[in-house]
Amino acid sequence: MKKGRNILVVILILSFLVCIAPISYALPKSATQQDKVQLLSELKVFTGYNGDYRLNDKLSRSEAAALAVRMLGKEMYVLTNAAEYSKTPFPDVDASLWYAPYVGYCTKEGILSGNTDGKYNPNDFITEKAFLKIILGVLGYEINKDYTWVNLYKKAFEAGLVTEISYIVKEDDNANFTRGDAVNIMYNALALNSKNTRKALFYKLIDEGLLTPAKAAELGLIEDEKITEIEELLVFDQNNITIVFNEDIKAIDKIKIYQVNNESKELAFGIEKMQGNYVMLKTEKQTPGMEYTVEVHKVKDLYENVQEALYTAFIGFMQQTVESDFFRIQKIEPVNEKTIKLFFTHPVNINSENPLYYTISDDNNTFASGDKDQLVIKTVTSEDHCVLLSLKSGTFTEGEQYRVEISGNMTSAYSVRLNDGEGDEMAFTAVAGAVDGFKVLEVIPYENDTILLSFNKEVNPFLAQQIFNYYVTDKDLKPIAIESATVEGQGLRIGEVVYLKLEKKLQKNEKYYVTINNLNDVTKQEYITERTYSFIADYGSVDSLDIVDITPIDKQTIDVYFSNMLDPITAGNINYYTISLRNGSATVYPKGVLYDTNIHPYKVTLFFNNNDFEVKREYDLKVSFEMKDYLGNKAGTTLKERFNASDVEKANPNIEELKPISTNAVKLVFDKPLSFTQTNYLPGNYTLEYNYQGINIKKAPLSVLYINAKTIILLFDELEYDTPYILRVNTIVDFSGTAYKVTGEGTNYKEFKLEKQEP
Repeated sequence: MKKGRNILVVILILSFLVCIAPISYALPKSATQQDKVQLLSELKVFTGYNGDYRLNDKLSRSEAAALAVRMLGKEMYVLTNAAEYSKTPFPDVDASLWYAPYVGYCTKEGILSGNTDGKYNPNDFITEKAFLKIILGVLGYEINKDYTWVNLYKKAFEAGLVTEISYIVKEDDNANFTRGDAVNIMYNALALNSKNTRKALFYKLIDEGLLTPAKAAELGLIEDEKITEIEELLVFDQNNITIVFNEDIKAIDKIKIYQVNNESKELAFGIEKMQGNYVMLKTEKQTPGMEYTVEVHKVKDLYENVQEALYTAFIGFMQQTVESDFFRIQKIEPVNEKTIKLFFTHPVNINSENPLYYTISDDNNTFASGDKDQLVIKTVTSEDHCVLLSLKSGTFTEGEQYRVEISGNMTSAYSVRLNDGEGDEMAFTAVAGAVDGFKVLEVIPYENDTILLSFNKEVNPFLAQQIFNYYVTDKDLKPIAIESATVEGQGLRIGEVVYLKLEKKLQKNEKYYVTINNLNDVTKQEYITERTYSFIADYGSVDSLDIVDITPIDKQTIDVYFSNMLDPITAGNINYYTISLRNGSATVYPKGVLYDTNIHPYKVTLFFNNNDFEVKREYDLKVSFEMKDYLGNKAGTTLKERFNASDVEKANPNIEELKPISTNAVKLVFDKPLSFTQTNYLPGNYTLEYNYQGINIKKAPLSVLYINAKTIILLFDELEYDTPYILRVNTIVDFSGTAYKVTGEGTNYKEFKLEKQEP
């Protein structure tokens, strides 16, 4: 029976070991006791008498308290505050004796406690269990919370203070506990993590200034296996960079920054701050787009390890995106060795295609200019704020920095000059990549009567929509008439896809041919001429046009959302919309229809008279089967959707946003669409007021420019910086034709001030 019990104990012990997380020691496990004593002596934790450490002698309870204080690096603190800590709750601890402050400190920190009789018995010899309790307290563990007196040995084994497996089931205390035994426990404790800090105990000695990281590494407490490296270099602006290392740094001997391939051109700098693992540098103004090399010499980490030289590089700060209310270059995106994209803060139009406005410089020398017929500039269909600039001959050199300069005479779609007439410039770094010739990527039977042509570049929209530029035949080369050609106007492939709508349906899985007679890309530099492509009519089904939602805005306005973009002509046909009262005979027709892709490509807004609807009654909207999507596909059936009439009164249109966009122009955005009538676009409808030397000045805009149903531009002779202005509006006519005399306090005017823009 006894043998069976022993086997059970072994099984339980092995099961317990499986559940214990492996303990990592920074100190060598093979150290002799002399090695351990030497280390603890170096740390001034364990002291002897004239070289005699009396390892076989027993340890007193008073000495144990002193060892605990030294393990925490608090001895100087305790002795400095001896008057406070010498007063203990134990009647047998004389406040005048050397050990009193040690006992007092450990008691206040909850590291030790007295016996059941309320005494500490400082001169008694400490038992093994009692000493382990003290060191567990040093590590932050609390009795009756993290362990009990009964399972103390087991906790000591789990923590790593003792390593013999027998401690898992050990119960009897050891009254013959020696100073040598204490050395073994304290040695193990040094490398164990404190419960509260999750850092090895010896770091408390470092934190208290009793041990340097270098000395800790020398003593074998720290194994610095990390090789110092530059982790990253952050460029914040033209004058500030930060070098980030993979570990904390103590010192750097020298830093040098210079242009790549030209070491003589150094970038001057000063060290602003060195802390932890980073160094902040303030440089002189960096050349935008210039590549710089950074050398960092003799980098010393916290363990005194030195890296002789580290290298990294960075690109001189370039303003990636300019944000401005004025007409400015916003950013530049290199496309390939011949082409870049220029983005602006305002929409652009054909005015931006004038090559005479553009010059490209390379290292202060003219690289290419429009006045020498070296550049081609075209607006981009997919992005109304963008132009594509291409070199007619030659290429950009990869990695080289170039600067685009544009004349201030160029105007935006808002009719204001670039950078208020000052012109603008921006640098970019050229990229590699040969120009991919203009070509068809694929021909897809989109529907049974529609062919999709996918191109690798944006097409010239004028030629792309001319049906005579295409020729479609069946397998027997019999021609099939083309009804329409439409350039993609939504999604990620705007301008790169053309849909050919046929007058007859394709036969499923039959072979067909499509020929492109003459088509060029948006830059008009590359052509596809008389190229024929074959395809199999394995078309699938495409969702037909439908009404997705109806949102009554107020008693007189309804928003209708469709499943696709619409054909503008049919979408704007007022006769295609009919509304009838459910379970009634009343029929209502809109007085106005608005479809503007700039406002919402899937939405039609319908306008009605004030008393056309009965509040909260149900109505049915019917949209004609003749309604077409933007590809020319008819709905085919009458579209129907039900809604409840709104009880909200129609609100007056208000100015949603007023923004000065130059020294002679103001942009107005309204919260509701306006009618394209003389009243809204008459300069006399708007008055600008300001005060000049006590004189109240009034003036009207020179002209009013229509952008869309919600946006207009007011052009003045001149606006002054930092002058308070008031813009007053007399009458506003909404899209339904209702005129509103704007008279209410705060509703017929907006205050603004023209502020200087960042350069």
